[in-house]
Amino acid sequence: MRVRKTAGLVGAGGVNRSFLARMPALLERLGPVKGVSYQVSRRIANGLRAGVGVRSYRALQECDLIWIAVPEQMLDSITQQLAAEIHLDGKMVVLFDALRDSLWPSPLRTAGARLASLNCVPASEERAFAAEGHPAVMTELRRLLAMDARKLLPLHPAAKPLYLSGVYLGAHLLLPWIAGAVESLRAAGFPRAEAMRTAQALATRALRAYRKAGDKAWSRPAAEQLHRAIEQDMEAIRLTDPRLAILYSTGAGCLHRFFRR
Repeated sequence: MRVRKTAGLVGAGGVNRSFLARMPALLERLGPVKGVSYQVSRRIANGLRAGVGVRSYRALQECDLIWIAVPEQMLDSITQQLAAEIHLDGKMVVLFDALRDSLWPSPLRTAGARLASLNCVPASEERAFAAEGHPAVMTELRRLLAMDARKLLPLHPAAKPLYLSGVYLGAHLLLPWIAGAVESLRAAGFPRAEAMRTAQALATRALRAYRKAGDKAWSRPAAEQLHRAIEQDMEAIRLTDPRLAILYSTGAGCLHRFFRR
C-alpha cells in the first residue's frame, strides 16, 4: 500500500547528518522539503533519500506534520517566514533537536500551530528521545518512534531547561573535574593510561553509589575527610597547578552546598 506523504521538513545546517536521517518511519512519510534555497531543498532531499525539494513554504500547506530542523540562530526568521506563507492553525509542528521548547512565544504559536520539541537523549545510541509539547503531537511522536523501536521520554511542561541542565551537567560540566582527577594522578606519578583507568573506575563507583543510595552516597564522614585533606594539601596542590587547586576547592564547596540537608 502506498504511504501518504503527510510530513514536511524545513531544514538547514547539516540535517542530513542528524538522527532525523536515521528515522525510517518519518522518512517514509516525508513529502516536501524546504531549505534556504531551492538548491538546498533538493540537496537535503537527495541526502535523506526521501521527500522532494520545493521552492516555497506554500508546498507544506497540505502536510499534517511539519518538522523544523534548523540551527538555533535561524529559528526566529524561519518560523516567521513559515507562518507568513501557510495557514498553521491546527497543524502539528516539531522543533527538532532545539534548545527552545514548545512554550517559546513564536509566530507558530500565534498562528495556532500545535507545537512540540524532540531531542535525542545523548549516549542512548539514538534509542531514547526526550519530548514535550502539545498532547496530540506527543501522541504522534510516540507512534512514529515506536515504529522504529525507539522510546519516547515525555518531559513535564516547562521542564526542558531542567532536561538540558541534566544533559550538560552530565556530558560537559563534569569534564573539568574528570580532567582534574587525571592530571592530579599524572602529576603524582601515574602513567597516563593508569590515571585514566583509575579516574574512570572512581567515577563509575561514585555513579553506582548514587544510583543505589541517592543523596546518602555523600556521607558526613566523607565530607569531613575531604575538608581535612583540603586544609592539609591545598598549598602543595596550588604550587603544582593552580587550576587543580581551584577545581579541588570549588568542587568541595559545591558538594557541601548541594548535599547538605
